[in-house]
Amino acid sequence: MTPRHTAFAAVAVAVTAAALLAPVAAAAPATSPATSLAPATSPAPTASPAPTASPAATAAVPTPAHRAPLTGSRPAFADAADDLGAVPSEQTMTARLYLGSRDPAQLAGFLRSVTDPASRSYRHFLTPAAYQRRFALTAAQRGAVVHWLTGSGLRVTASTPHYLQAGGTEAALAKALGTGFHRYATAWGPLQEPTKDASVPAAVAGDVIGLDGPTAPAAASPASVRTTAPLPASAATAGRSADAAVCSPYFGQRSATGQPPAYGRTVSYATCPYTPRQLRRAYGAAPAGATGRGRTVAIVGAYGSATMPADADTFATDTGDRPFRPGQYRQRVDRAQWNTGTKACAAPDTWAGEQALDIEMAHAYAPDADVLYVGANSCLDGDLMDAEASVVDAHSADVISNSWAEITHSNPEHLTPGLVDAWNMLFEQAAAEGIGVYFAAGDCGDSSPAAAAHGLNCDPATTQAQADFPSGSPWVTSVGATTLATTRSGDYAWETSMGDVLSIRPGGTGAWAPIPGVFAFGGGGGRADASEPWYQKRAVPTALSTVRGAAHRVTPDVSLEGDGALPVLVGYTAGGTFQLVGYGGTSAAAPGFAAIQTDAEQEAGHAFGFANPLLYALSTAGVYHDVTAPPTPTAVVRDMGPEAGTLRYLLYTLAEDKGLKAAKGYDEATGLGSPNAGYLRWFGRHH
Repeated sequence: MTPRHTAFAAVAVAVTAAALLAPVAAAAPATSPATSLAPATSPAPTASPAPTASPAATAAVPTPAHRAPLTGSRPAFADAADDLGAVPSEQTMTARLYLGSRDPAQLAGFLRSVTDPASRSYRHFLTPAAYQRRFALTAAQRGAVVHWLTGSGLRVTASTPHYLQAGGTEAALAKALGTGFHRYATAWGPLQEPTKDASVPAAVAGDVIGLDGPTAPAAASPASVRTTAPLPASAATAGRSADAAVCSPYFGQRSATGQPPAYGRTVSYATCPYTPRQLRRAYGAAPAGATGRGRTVAIVGAYGSATMPADADTFATDTGDRPFRPGQYRQRVDRAQWNTGTKACAAPDTWAGEQALDIEMAHAYAPDADVLYVGANSCLDGDLMDAEASVVDAHSADVISNSWAEITHSNPEHLTPGLVDAWNMLFEQAAAEGIGVYFAAGDCGDSSPAAAAHGLNCDPATTQAQADFPSGSPWVTSVGATTLATTRSGDYAWETSMGDVLSIRPGGTGAWAPIPGVFAFGGGGGRADASEPWYQKRAVPTALSTVRGAAHRVTPDVSLEGDGALPVLVGYTAGGTFQLVGYGGTSAAAPGFAAIQTDAEQEAGHAFGFANPLLYALSTAGVYHDVTAPPTPTAVVRDMGPEAGTLRYLLYTLAEDKGLKAAKGYDEATGLGSPNAGYLRWFGRHH
């Protein structure tokens, strides 16, 4: 959810063939192929130096003993060098204060008991009302928070089960939070930030866990990349489109005989983008007869397309599937409330491809499941959390799929520990109610600066290797992506990890360069900040989880097809024209796996809720493909069509994820692996 700016998010969601290829084209001189490719996106602009504030304004001030700090609420970039001066005391400001649980220890014990398959209380979930009665703050606790805010001169302007929103003058907010506010020059423009960590009275410590509003906006980017030019419907199955772009109906079917060899041999053209029927067959949903009937998939994204669900119905018809039946698709989108004025979010129409991908993948793997799309009013954390909470508070779905991500370690930073805690509080409520929450793991490998240097869907502000968030929360299922190959008959052949490095023929002639290529996109994974959860202790190797003696949460948990080089087919309207295109990313995998979970719930006859303890308990049940790296370099040629000119043909070398490697057993590239044909059968046998 990092602020990746309009240009960055546009690349991530709706990159055209020209935009995808341009930075590569400018960078493949034969003289220095290994280091010549430029980044696919530009770093955030640097603000001009600002007047230096007085030492008193920014010096660290200890929190009084009668107050508790909201650690990390003052971002590190709010320093003297970028201080533009104090916010006027009479200026109106707004703050959102996220609320905790009345008894965190009891909640933790309850969650373990209802999500652990070995527990006698397994799946003894609560209704939303029962959760509020048992674990939300009491009326007295909320009243104490309100009393503190109003006593400081603020007015409570909004109240939900998750937060209180208050507004008033800077002077009143400073009194309430124990810190003044200054304006600081940042890559997103001037921002109002506290001069030290905000704090709350000791009497409400623990009841208030996070602060949002007067600080830098935290915002999401989709975890997907468009990787083919528009295709006619026939291209999905015929292997050759009307404009003569060539693809293979199954892996290895068409040799790229007119292209130079790679790694000493002729390679094949990349497979045609996978259709829903192909995906269902490959992962065993079609043979099992599971369709998700009786279950509901919620999809949370930003904004909403004006041509949905018509696009999804057209896509289904064009690919030989059934469109949505009346009432099967619903959406909650309020265009009048959209926040389109923030620089942190891309324009609403750039999310249309992501929405289509999510909805069509959910319908692909579970064609009879109901689909609820909830479009947040922007990509900001606060709006996305409101959208997610609307599903949880009403228990509107059995599973929630989210195909957006952010990083926790960036420069400038924006995702505070309090916001992380607020998200985790919401995910814990979902687990208590028996709702499974699924997140795309990201498309930038280990999200390190090295990966972000060239990756097409990376945050250039990253400062270290890290798992994306919220994928790294211990209370969600993190879904990575794989590269899928099928047989002539359409059955599963093999998989490896999503990790594509790109080579071109400079000027359209000669050999491929560079070899093996420059990192373009991969699956997300690695160590998160959270401590290692109990369900990972036996499955995740210590070498992956532990650093400096501390064991951490590792992502992803599971994986599914989503490779950019061998993408899935998606249909949506862009520029007034419906088109079929190939899309890659963990955004394809997350809704796909969430939908497979509804198939499994249909087979089992009940909801799983938070699935991770069950998924890891099944690690020795033989229900996963153990995804590993190929023994020798494996490459394909993607034909982008004649419009691409000298960059028509691209060579993708597969299984080259940045910083992540698929290996036997659990790995940080694909997690436990992907579901095999026995996965759904297992649930049919174990009601």
